[in-house]
Parts: sequence; structure tokens; C-alpha cells
Amino acid sequence: MGADGLDGVWLDTPTEGRVLHGDLVVDLLEVTQAGAFRRERVVVGAATVERGAVHVPFRSIRASRGRRYRLDIRHVRAEPGPSIMLAATRDDALPGAMLIADGVEQWGDLVLETTSRRATLPFWLHEVLAPWPPWLRSPGPVAAVVVLLNVLLLWACGLACRTRSRNAVRTRAARSTLSTGVNLRRMATGVIGLATVCGLLIVLSPTTRLTSLDLVAALPEARLDTSWPSLHAGISIQPVIFEHVRYPSIVAMPTSRIAWKLDVPKGAVFRGGAAMRPDVWLSNSDGVQMSVTVEHALGRTVMAHLTLFPLGVEAHRKLFPLEVPLHPWAGQRVTLVLETTPERWGNAVNDVPVWTSPRVEWPRREGTVVLAKATR
Repeated sequence: MGADGLDGVWLDTPTEGRVLHGDLVVDLLEVTQAGAFRRERVVVGAATVERGAVHVPFRSIRASRGRRYRLDIRHVRAEPGPSIMLAATRDDALPGAMLIADGVEQWGDLVLETTSRRATLPFWLHEVLAPWPPWLRSPGPVAAVVVLLNVLLLWACGLACRTRSRNAVRTRAARSTLSTGVNLRRMATGVIGLATVCGLLIVLSPTTRLTSLDLVAALPEARLDTSWPSLHAGISIQPVIFEHVRYPSIVAMPTSRIAWKLDVPKGAVFRGGAAMRPDVWLSNSDGVQMSVTVEHALGRTVMAHLTLFPLGVEAHRKLFPLEVPLHPWAGQRVTLVLETTPERWGNAVNDVPVWTSPRVEWPRREGTVVLAKATR
């Protein structure tokens, strides 16, 4: 969007009715090669955050492009009463941003917001059209709808502005023109009626008998562990293409472990895919191991295990579908774990394993999955 500058930060703490005490100290630091120096400090009463998001203003920075900034937020004098907990977002990861709490990197993203005097196309796509299906709110269909509406508006204005002489003799040509106008109006009415009927059919169409929990969207609720120096560098959300099909995927560089705690309904099944990312199939790699494990009250059960070596085995150059039944633990709280490790001697060079469209599906009549937040 070409946005540049910085004038504040929004703090939104889900307090869930708790009474907060003390202050929030917000420091804005600029990071340079010589180190980080503080540009400004703002102190906000913690009680003001209980009512929802609060804006902490800074002196306006109009040229931030190419510079690095750091925000330090501390909750001081929290006694008596609870402290503010960390809540991650479900937005896209910013590779250059890190979220650190109590000295430990956490999974979470900074949400950047820009303001404008006029509504912009990204605002319409992401805010106004958010309830629409994803394919319908992509730029192509939106542009087609705008063009169609403008054409119809132009045609309607042309009909409304056309004048006829009261004394004009209704010749055969005039009657033909009038008939043409009537036909055009009928055709427009038919098109609008057909679009309305199609929209109603889409809205009223029966849903599938299955419902699902998208584990890509639920990644912030998982417990993440990786041997990589940065959490986002080791585990990230990326779209991956296999045979001209685009899959939402989790890239988990070895060694990485992703664990969700969930209450399993009857008939639940884990589905997804496992593969090495296609761009590294012919790279110098000794392979990777990928496993799906269920940790339950009686121990640990490995439900699927793959060793992928696409450089040496041509059959490994594809996406492997996974289907893991979870019905043995129906009604129990378990931990579903996706784990990736190097194949030999801990060598992870050119190993880029991906989990495509991981999800838990179960019959709609069985209710919903309760996803427990991971303890950080």
C-alpha cells in the first residue's frame, strides 16, 4: 500500500472481566548498528485497557521506511491482581518481527494498521467484503462486478435521459425502438432476478455432514518448539503448490514440534498431507522424517510416520495424503503432535518439510472441538 510512518500503537488485552492494577509502560526504541536507543516512553494506566483497545500515541515519525523499531511493553506494579497475559493473533507472520515475552520468543504477530481519508481497495477486500467467500472477494471478481455495475448504471441512465416527442408519429421504426427498449428492460429484470435466485440458492444450500477445525488457522493456539534460532524462521504459514493445486500449509523446518491440545468428538479424523516442498526435491539433501503422534492419558501413540528422500527416490517427489482416525480417544483431551526431524546425523541442509491443509474433521451432529490454548 506504500504506507510509511508511525504515530502510535494499539494495545488490546482480553481481560475477561478481571480487574487490572498498575501501569503499562510502552517504550519506542529505534534499532541501529550501534544498538537500540529509546525515542519515547508513554505510561498508560492498566485500568484503561479493561474497556478494550486503547491507543498509545507517539510523536509522529513520518519517514520510517528502511528503519527498524522495537516496542517494549511492561506491566509494572501489577500487585494486587492478575497480570496481563499474552494473546497471539491469526494474521500473517512478519518475517522481520519477533514477539518476545519474559525473554522467550512466542508465536504471535504485530498487526500493522494504516489510516486514510478515503476507503481503499484493501479496506473493501479485507473489511467490507470479509463475509464473502474468498474466491468472490479476490481482486478479479471484484473488478468484474464493479465493471458490470457501471455498465448497468450507464445503460439505466441512458434510458432515463432519453426523451420522446409527444407529437412524434409512431412509425414502424419508432414502434421497433420502443419494442427493443421493452425487451432490454425485460432482459435486465431477468438477469437481476436470476442473480438473486442464485444467491439465495447458495445461501440456502445444505452444508456438508462434516465440520472441521483448520489447524493452519489454529496455529497460534499450538505449542511450538523448534531448533531454529527464530520461531518464525523455523515454523511459518506458506501456500504451497502441488500439481497446480494451491494448499495452505505449515512449513516446519527440522527439528520442529507443533502440538494442539483438543477434546476429541466422536468420529473425529485428522486429515492433511505431508511432503517436502517441491523447490528442494533435487537439492542436495539426505531426507527428512515426519510423524503424526497422539499423546493421551495412557502414553504416546505414533499414528503416521514418513521418511522422505526426494533426491534419491523419485516416488517421494509428491504430496502424501494422510488420514489418521482419532475415534479411540473420543471424549478425551489429547495432544495432537506434528513433528519433523532430520533423517540422518541431524543434517537439516535443504530439508523443507510441509504439512498441507492439516485439519480435524468430525460429523456435524457430534458438536464442536474444544481447542485448549497452549501454556506458554
